[in-house]
Amino acid sequence: MHIHNCAGPASPGTQPPQVPPQVPPACGPCTAPTGSCLPAVAGAKHKRSRSQKLARLAQGQLIPSAIAAATVHLIRRHEHGRTAANALEAKAFAILDQLPSDTLACTLAGFDQTATTQRDRVFAPALNLGIDQALDEQTLTAAVARELKQRISLASFGDPLATEAARPGRVRVYEPQAEDFFTQVRICKLNGLRTFSQLPALPISAYRPDEIQHDCSTRMVDGSAEVTCQVRTTDCPGNSLSGACARVPPVAQGDGVMLEGVNFFSTDARVRLIDRATGNLIRDVPAFVHGDWDTPVTEIKNGQAALINDCRVHDKLSFQVPADLPVGIFQLQVVVPNITGIASLGAEMLSNGEYIEVVPPATARFSVVAEKIWARKPTSPAWLGSDEVGLHTLAFPLFADGTLGTAEDQRTEQAFKDIRDIDFDSSTQRDVTRVIFQHGRPIMGMFIVVRGDEIDNQGVYDRALSDWSDLFIEHIKDQLKYLVPALATLGGIAALSSVSTVGWILAGCGALLLLAYDAIWALWAPADPIIRDSISLSATELMQLTSVEVPALPVYSYAAEDGIAVTVGKPQPSWKQPLQYRETREYLSDAEDSNYVLGYRFNRVA
Repeated sequence: MHIHNCAGPASPGTQPPQVPPQVPPACGPCTAPTGSCLPAVAGAKHKRSRSQKLARLAQGQLIPSAIAAATVHLIRRHEHGRTAANALEAKAFAILDQLPSDTLACTLAGFDQTATTQRDRVFAPALNLGIDQALDEQTLTAAVARELKQRISLASFGDPLATEAARPGRVRVYEPQAEDFFTQVRICKLNGLRTFSQLPALPISAYRPDEIQHDCSTRMVDGSAEVTCQVRTTDCPGNSLSGACARVPPVAQGDGVMLEGVNFFSTDARVRLIDRATGNLIRDVPAFVHGDWDTPVTEIKNGQAALINDCRVHDKLSFQVPADLPVGIFQLQVVVPNITGIASLGAEMLSNGEYIEVVPPATARFSVVAEKIWARKPTSPAWLGSDEVGLHTLAFPLFADGTLGTAEDQRTEQAFKDIRDIDFDSSTQRDVTRVIFQHGRPIMGMFIVVRGDEIDNQGVYDRALSDWSDLFIEHIKDQLKYLVPALATLGGIAALSSVSTVGWILAGCGALLLLAYDAIWALWAPADPIIRDSISLSATELMQLTSVEVPALPVYSYAAEDGIAVTVGKPQPSWKQPLQYRETREYLSDAEDSNYVLGYRFNRVA
C-alpha cells in the first residue's frame, strides 16, 4: 500500500508553486517530515518540517524568547554532563532527567541546524551562552525582564523600544487668526475608544456601541434573562456626540491610561485632572510621550502645503491615575508646553477635555469557561483524512501584590477528554465545557494562553508527545516564576502603569509565555498549530465584560503567534446576560488552510 501524505513532483513543463523565500515549500519529496523528534505516523496528514515551523514562527517576530533560549542552554549543559551549579539548574535537570536522551539530542540538533539569522529572531541571543557557563537566577531574571519590558512596550505603543526613552511628536501647529477656536492639541482616542473630537468628524452611526454610553436593563422572557440597552442621549456623564453621549470608561485607581492624538510634541507634556462635579483642578500628573514620526507633517492640497493635524496622526501618551484619587468622574486634558515659538499660543497649549470614571480596584471573583470547539474547516487537504485535535490552556492570575498565582493547566488528555477520540471533519462541533480560569482572592487581572494543534495520532500523542509535553510544561511553569522578580526589576506594576495599563502588561506576559512554549515545540514536536491565542484582561475589564451596563464588544481581529489570525465575535456575535458574557473566537491558519472556533464564557461568580 502506498500512503501519499504530500504531492509528488511537478509535471514536466509546470512551474512549482511560488512561496516566500524565507518559508520553505509546504511539501517537498514524499518522505517523513524532516527534523521531527517523533516518528511519522502511517496514514496521518503531512506535517510541516522543523525548518518550516521555525521559519513560520520567526516571520515578523520582533522580540526573541528568553525562556526558550534558557531552555536550550539548560538542555545543552545537561546533555553534555555538566553538574547543576545552582538551584535553578538542579530543578531543570531533574525534569530533563525524565525525558529521553534522544529527544533532547534532537532538540539541540534542531537548534544548531537552524540558520543564525532565523534562530536569533526566536531565541534570545543574549542567553546563547558557553557550555561551561551556568545559568543563574540573576541572568535569567534580567533576560526575562528585558523581554517583558519590550513586549509591554510593543503592546502599548507598537514599538518594542518605545519605553526606553520618551519621544516627542512632531510640531503640527499654525498661528491662529481672530475667531479661530480650532483645538490644535487633540485627544482622538482614550484607551482605544474614539472620542467626540475625532477629526475628520464622524457621524454617530460610525461609532461602535462600546464607544457610546448606554442605559441597559434586564427582564425575564420565557424564563430567561434578556438584556436590553438604549443609547443615552441626555444627562451625559461626559461629552455629547451628535444625538448621543460619548462613553466614559472606568479606570481603576493606580491603573494606566493610554491616549492617542495629535501635537503631543513635548516630552514634558502632562495630564490635568479636573473634578467634573465641582470643576476644581485636582492635580497635574506626569505623562510618558511616544510621538508619531511616521505620518508626514504636511500634505499637498489644491497645490498648497497643508498641515496634517487631524486624527490621522498617532502621537501616544500614557499616564497613571493616582492611587489616592477619589472615585468619581474626572475631566482630563493634555497640557503641552508651547515650544513652537508662536507667542500668541500662550505658555501652554491645552487639548480638548475627555472623561474617565475612577473606580476602586475590583474585588469581584471571576471564572472563564471553554464551552465548545468547532471545526468550520479542518486542515487541508481534506482527502487525507480527518483532523485530530490537541487542546491546551494555561491560565495565571495576577494578584494585587504583583505575584502570579499557580497556573491552571487544562490539556486534551486530562481535562478535554471529550475530544480525545473525535475526528474533526467540516462542521464537527463538540461541547468541551471546562473551567479554564478561576481564583479565590482579589486579582489585578489574568492571562490565558490557548494552544490547539492538529496531531498525528491520538495514541502516539497520549503515549509519547503528551508525556514529553507534560514535563516541558512543568519546566515552563517553573521558569515563569522569574516573571515575578522580572516585574520587580522593572519597578513592579505601579511603575509599569505609568507607561502602560494593567491589561497591556498582562498581554506582554501572555505573549512571553506563548512564544517560549512554541519555540521549543517547533524544535521537536510533529503537531501543526491550528489555534494560538493569548487572552489578557484586567479585573476592571472583566467587570465591564460581565456587566449588563455596557454593550457586548463588537467584532475585532488581530494576529496571534504562528501567523494565526484571530477574530473575536465571529462566527457568532458576542452577547451578555446578567453576570455573564459569551463570545466565540475564530482561528484562521493560512499555513494549514484551517478554520477552528472556540466558544468562551466569562462569569462573575462573587
